[in-house]
Amino acid sequence: MVLVHRVGWDPQLCDRSSWFWPLRAAASHFTAHSDWPTLQELTEVYRACTEPLGAPALTFNDNVRKSDKRSGGRIVLSALYDARITLQREVPTRERNWHDLLNMLCFTTFPHSKLALHARQYACLAQRIDENTKQLPNRRTPEQDTLTLFDEGGVVLAMEADAAAELEQVPILEREPLSLALSEQKRLRVVAFGHALYEHLIEGLRCPGGCTQIIVVEALWADTDRFIPALDRALAAHLSAPEQMRSPVTCGQIKLAAFAL
Repeated sequence: MVLVHRVGWDPQLCDRSSWFWPLRAAASHFTAHSDWPTLQELTEVYRACTEPLGAPALTFNDNVRKSDKRSGGRIVLSALYDARITLQREVPTRERNWHDLLNMLCFTTFPHSKLALHARQYACLAQRIDENTKQLPNRRTPEQDTLTLFDEGGVVLAMEADAAAELEQVPILEREPLSLALSEQKRLRVVAFGHALYEHLIEGLRCPGGCTQIIVVEALWADTDRFIPALDRALAAHLSAPEQMRSPVTCGQIKLAAFAL
């Protein structure tokens, strides 16, 4: 379901919830804007933030049009969303749209992870579509479902290796109490990843359940400028591993509201 927004452009968007802390560096480039940034400005900010991290270049261009998706009655795989990101390094983006602006901020904050996720989504789709396909599959595979859940509503439980080993011994549906304890001990750091999750925070709404993943990162409480790039690299490796995230049953669901920042 598409979220209908009551909130218009807000240059101080990160002040709407403390959970926006990972996006603050990227969003700070827009704090002087009196109106929504243009696609060109999104591309320029992405480049300024990610070039020092060695991330591939991306542009934020017009959204995919329905007419682009077909030719001669057949699906044009290269025109689909994940293909444009993976093959053309273009992110289809609607202007003046919270969902897509927050997606851009997530790309800028977690460039390697987001690219790894969409490359995997593209690979899944390419296995199901060829040059003669006339109709898109009417449902996602379990793997595609898992990746989509994480992209939209993902939460990372970042922790050092010993804490991860302790948490992984607990059944997925019973992990929240131990996660809370590890967080209080500063052995676990919760990081919002999904752009639809951030979209709900813009409106002050309860965050939907998505997909929680455990990612091992050392030095959790180092400064954010070092922690976020380290997390991005570790998460990208996790997303690229074919044995990971193959079914929604591997997704825990942790409530952000349960944790103190």
